[in-house]
Amino acid sequence: MQVITNKPLSQAWLKASVIGSIWASVEIILGSFLHNMRIPFTGMLLAFIGVWIMISFVQVWKDRGLIWRAGIICALMKSISPSAIIMGPMIGIFTEALIMELFILLLGRNIIGYMIGGALAVTSTLMHKLVSLLILYGFDFLKILYDLYLFGVKQIGLEQLSPAYMVAVITSIYILLGMSGAIGGYFTGKKYLKTKKDAGGNREVVLETGNQLLSKPDGHNYSAILLLVNLAAIIIILLLINADKLIAASASAIVYVTFSIIHYRNSLKRLRKISFWLTFFIITFAAAFLWNGFSNGAFFTTEGLLVGLRMNARAIILIIGFASISVELKNPLIKSILYHRGFASLYQSLSMAFSALPFIISNISGRKNGSRGIFKLSRQGLFSQAEAILSIFTRDHENRPSVIIITGEVHEGKTTFTGKITEELDKVGIKTGGFLALAINDENGKRKGFDLFDLKTSERFTLCSDKQDTDTLKFGPYYFYADAIQKGVSILSPERNEDSQLVVVDEVGPMELNGKGWGEAIDKICMNSSTLQLWVVRKNALNKVVRRWNINSAYIFDIASDSVSDAVNHIKTLVS
Repeated sequence: MQVITNKPLSQAWLKASVIGSIWASVEIILGSFLHNMRIPFTGMLLAFIGVWIMISFVQVWKDRGLIWRAGIICALMKSISPSAIIMGPMIGIFTEALIMELFILLLGRNIIGYMIGGALAVTSTLMHKLVSLLILYGFDFLKILYDLYLFGVKQIGLEQLSPAYMVAVITSIYILLGMSGAIGGYFTGKKYLKTKKDAGGNREVVLETGNQLLSKPDGHNYSAILLLVNLAAIIIILLLINADKLIAASASAIVYVTFSIIHYRNSLKRLRKISFWLTFFIITFAAAFLWNGFSNGAFFTTEGLLVGLRMNARAIILIIGFASISVELKNPLIKSILYHRGFASLYQSLSMAFSALPFIISNISGRKNGSRGIFKLSRQGLFSQAEAILSIFTRDHENRPSVIIITGEVHEGKTTFTGKITEELDKVGIKTGGFLALAINDENGKRKGFDLFDLKTSERFTLCSDKQDTDTLKFGPYYFYADAIQKGVSILSPERNEDSQLVVVDEVGPMELNGKGWGEAIDKICMNSSTLQLWVVRKNALNKVVRRWNINSAYIFDIASDSVSDAVNHIKTLVS
């Protein structure tokens, strides 16, 4: 027997999952609104609200490391965003959190530390924007921007106004806004602590089942090889552009852009926006009219026009390339590797944060409270919700079920092995619920499908067949009947198994990992029941299944090396 035990989460991670989901909900609701309204300085405004939220919760919950944990959770939750480009916002959010955490660590939990940390966190959005533009357009962008500034101040007669002065003014606005967010958060948190006993708030919290972190809702066929191909293509094309190999660069760019348009349809999402093409024309003609214009008096040059076109070509390649890479970074396999190589706490916290996200979004988006819903934080209501969510997270985390897993190769006899276990348990009076998947073979021994066998009622009905029929779902070589899947979900419901001491699920595999089959039913019994479970899992899916569900301990019995009596004795021990 192999035992895999999930280490319990610390209070810091549990609380960070609450804060991170709240921060992410604001990013989703308010961010979408601001972007759709074409409101400028959206990043600055979102950073200001992020600082306010973080400093507010730092007053209420004193655990060290809350901010950076909440920041990385919020950033990674952006990975489910339907946006084609996710890397920029993710990096920006995590950078803000790190800066706040660093300066609070250096200067202490006081108003000075909060103000400096908040100021630099909001200002980091300005630096992030500048770096993003330099990456997109190269250092020629700085010269165009400088020439455009000189041209502008000359037209209004303010040649004496240096660019440094304008930079200082803009930076001061960001700094003041960051300090204001920190001060607002400080007093909001303090006010809640004083009125905590009298705080009301709706404490009826409903969490979502399912794990969006490893799901594939868009149906895209991910490929780690294509991730590397995209990276290589971007690097090669940019090198050719910088080396003025225009023919080779153009040919490579045409091939790569065509491939991306066909394979990644969302890669053109940003290029469809009017704002991009407005920027395109501004940069192109600014370069053509202003390139060396102030030094030789020629306000239109072919060299400048070519520089502007080259800058925009570079930007288009990077936008399409980063959009394509962002899609491949949503690969559940990549996420699984990243989040489970020493990041078990992060993974569990993310799963919890995702479960709370729909409730928080509906609660602050104003569905029940009108347009005032987004301001609940300042009215203390969101703190009450956060406390309620934390209590549920803590309770559910402590009451996670343990799982017995029967594993083996395909057609090796896992169901037969499990059936013998249930027979032995029945002899000693252990009540078993759930079902077995019994194979249906033709006269030649060829597998034709499976029946579900209800362990509580001994009812048997067809689950799937190798022949297509009406109202079936094809998965692998079989067609699954919708009513049979619904019947299986009902068999696994927590209400039906209140008196069961063991719930059997035969089997848990690719369908469940993709949110189909018994996936949602397993989510519910893992969240709402502490009853011991037994899952039948193929060896090639074992690690994915163990990582997919937030269980307590997994006791794995391999039918090739463990006996039925070994499994029965261990189940009897766990039940007693």
